[in-house]
Amino acid sequence: MWREVSVFSGEFAMWLDDVVNQGVLSEDAVSYCLRRGCRDETREVERLFTWKRLEDVCPDPAFCQKYGRYGERLEGMTVCPVWSPRGHLLGFEGRSILEKRIMDFRLPLEKWNPFFLGLRGGMPKIWSGGDVWITEGFYDKCALEWAVPEGDAVLSTVRAGLSKRHVEFLSRFCQGWVHMVYDRDETGRKATDGWVDEKGLWIKGALERLREAGLRCRDVYYTGVKDPGVLWDQGGARLVRSVFARGGCDV
Repeated sequence: MWREVSVFSGEFAMWLDDVVNQGVLSEDAVSYCLRRGCRDETREVERLFTWKRLEDVCPDPAFCQKYGRYGERLEGMTVCPVWSPRGHLLGFEGRSILEKRIMDFRLPLEKWNPFFLGLRGGMPKIWSGGDVWITEGFYDKCALEWAVPEGDAVLSTVRAGLSKRHVEFLSRFCQGWVHMVYDRDETGRKATDGWVDEKGLWIKGALERLREAGLRCRDVYYTGVKDPGVLWDQGGARLVRSVFARGGCDV
C-alpha cells in the first residue's frame, strides 16, 4: 500500500482536483459498489470514480515515478477521494475491484487534517449534532449506513487506529456519541481497547483516548463475523440492521 507524503506543488494539487472532478465511475465499478452495499448517495457525495489513463501528464515527478506519467498504474481502480472538514482534497484511496489491492495517497495538507473516508457526506450530520460511527474499511462504512439513524455520520479511518488528528477533530466537532465499530480481530481489538507492547508499555486504544478528550464513546459489540462488510455479504441490509439497529449484539 502506498502512503506518500511529500511537498507537492500547487500545480499538482490543481491537476489532481481536475482528475477528481472529471472522474466517472464505470458500470463494472457501480455494480461492485452495489454488491458491497454502497448507496447511490454515498457514491455521488463522496465522488467515487474509476481511474482512467489521463490525457495530461502529471506535473509531479514523485507521483509519476510511483503511478506513471499519466497515472496508468492506477488505471481501473475505484477511487474514493478523501476530503478535509472544509472540503479540501487530502488524497484518495484507490481499490481494485478484481483483486485485493489498495493504494493510499496523501497530500501534505493531510498533516493537519483528519484522514477520514466519508467526511464529505458526514460533516453536515456532525454539524447537526449526530453521533459518529467509526469503522476501519470503506465498505464496512457502506454496510453500516443501512443500520444507523439517518442523522448519524459513518466514517472510515482506512485502517485500525485513531490518529491524534482524528481525536482532535472529534473532540472539537462531535456533539453526540462516538461508536467504535472496528473489526473483531486482534488488530481491531487492540486499536479499540489498547494493548501492551513488546517492551511492556501500555498503548492506549481509541476508547481511552476519546474519553481523555472528554468524548462520550463506546465499543459496539458484535460477534460471529470479522466486520460489518462480512455481515453485508452474508445477509445484506436485513442482517446488518438486525445486528446494529439495537446497538450491537451477537450474530
